[in-house]
Amino acid sequence: MPHDPHQWRLRDHDHARRVMLAQGSGRAIEHPIWQSRSAPVTPRPSLDSAITAEVAIVGGGVAGVSTALHLAERGVDVALIEAGTLGSGAAGSSAGIIAPQLVRATPDDVRRKLGDAADGMLRLVAESGTYLFDLVRRYGITCDAAETGFIAPLTGRQADRVLNERVREWGGLRPDLRVSDAEETQRLTGCGGYGAAIVDPTGGSVDPLALVRGLADQAERMGSRLYEDSPATQIVRDRGLWSVLTDAGELRARRVVLAANGGNPLLHQRLAGTILPLPVLEVATEPLPSDLLQAILPERHALTDLEPDVFSIRYTSDYRLITAFPASGRDTPADIERRVNQRLADTLVAHRPLALAYVWLGHAWVNASLLPRIVQLDDGLIAAQACNGRGLATNVLLGRELAKALAGRPQDAMIKAEPPRAVSGFLLARHLPRLLLSSALFAKRIKRRLGVA
Repeated sequence: MPHDPHQWRLRDHDHARRVMLAQGSGRAIEHPIWQSRSAPVTPRPSLDSAITAEVAIVGGGVAGVSTALHLAERGVDVALIEAGTLGSGAAGSSAGIIAPQLVRATPDDVRRKLGDAADGMLRLVAESGTYLFDLVRRYGITCDAAETGFIAPLTGRQADRVLNERVREWGGLRPDLRVSDAEETQRLTGCGGYGAAIVDPTGGSVDPLALVRGLADQAERMGSRLYEDSPATQIVRDRGLWSVLTDAGELRARRVVLAANGGNPLLHQRLAGTILPLPVLEVATEPLPSDLLQAILPERHALTDLEPDVFSIRYTSDYRLITAFPASGRDTPADIERRVNQRLADTLVAHRPLALAYVWLGHAWVNASLLPRIVQLDDGLIAAQACNGRGLATNVLLGRELAKALAGRPQDAMIKAEPPRAVSGFLLARHLPRLLLSSALFAKRIKRRLGVA
């Protein structure tokens, strides 16, 4: 390991990708459904020479390609390198839900935590769904975009009061939000047991892999240079420029954006311990029959609830149901199909066992605040931390805000760069997201069996 304080080495660039994929059920295909649905693409070249750009981006997910596109729109010379293929990381393994809502915090929580910076953060989240769908329309990106709305239900006798207060806190930023009561929530979702729900008309769903590829194609048409199969191995500060090295090439730039999601901590020592992994098994069922289609999400909303065990469902364009649950790494094919159907049966008013067509392992990466974050690491070196399970909604708009800052207008950006913040007790905390989800799911199942509301 070099001793130069401006130099860091990535010892194993594949570490963030080396996760154990639990086996799918008998007939299920063990890769994200999006890989089977997207049209074949021509591979982009790997970086095999020394090049220079004004801005270098490391990471070809939503945040990286959106930043490249928005910089290209501003006439900035940008080059992006991706360790695998564009969209092959967390974005392409996600459920594709567009959820323009905070993960856990309320708007007033954000105001108390961020003070004067809260307004920009809240606007980023509030506008993220509308901006994503508008951008898709503007550039004609084919990604099964469904602006059908997003529903965030909550259980409990006080759910209506709690959610109405949350909507009130959004104030003028989200006058379009409303709360559905228990009866309407069951009608809109096909789920039993919820007391109320926030209905957000600006959410919905997309094919996340096609979204990344569409943004990348447009960025390339506007002049961005994109390289695949080019993992960064070293970042060096040399005579006022940053040099991002790969096994076969070098990318030099005055400014660098680290947008490699879970791989960011391997690229810079100050990012170590700042994000936590949340592995989840994602599944897509066989297409649903007409009677279940009429009973479950009849208006085709996407749904992620506000419970500790997080239940989430959405449809694909061919009416397969996508859902997820915490990954244990020990699930057999029979376990997966049983667990999925048990949870659906526990939640849905109308259900019968569904065969699984696709099973894959996804990863959300969460920081301590569960809010989008731009981290300032050094002069001209920043990182994006904007996943937290809501990265599709926020990262497209974050790319625009990063472009403002990188193009010389940081005062206009909705969120400002801040120092790295390590998660307290990281060695233990890194297991908490998965354990908390699993324990909450177990506790709810026991309550149902005991007949406890």
